[in-house]
Amino acid sequence: MSEDSINEQVFRFLEGEWIVHRRFEGSYRGSFSGKACFASEADTPSNYLYHEQGELIDGENKRFDAKQSYLYRLTEGKLEVLKQDGSAWEAMHVLEFQKQEGIATASHVHLCGDDHYATVYRVDLSRGWELSYTVNGPKKDYRIHTFYSRGTG
Repeated sequence: MSEDSINEQVFRFLEGEWIVHRRFEGSYRGSFSGKACFASEADTPSNYLYHEQGELIDGENKRFDAKQSYLYRLTEGKLEVLKQDGSAWEAMHVLEFQKQEGIATASHVHLCGDDHYATVYRVDLSRGWELSYTVNGPKKDYRIHTFYSRGTG
């Protein structure tokens, strides 16, 4: 690897296409399988538009087409994840990765209304990465585990 910071290394590693497998456990149960892509913006190479689409299967085995988009931005040496709120992008996570034994990890906690989201990113720069949420609130108590890999799924 170059002399880039670990945050820059993780950012560059994310670019391209990924196979996505997600599972929901707790008060909400289900799974998602699909594809995701991090595409750089030509005029802003420090931004990746993230888009995923696939099939969501809920706990009652109902199937739905599902998609979502985020903006990943490398700014001031940190990796920010933004979600769209109307026509504007709103910061959701600000990440500073630490690397130990070849694995880069970062975590962030944010509130969405009365709900508490604890997020952990775990990136193996030689293979793939994982994203985990623990969601708690007055009406929520579940975990989301997402696994990203290259290849055909």
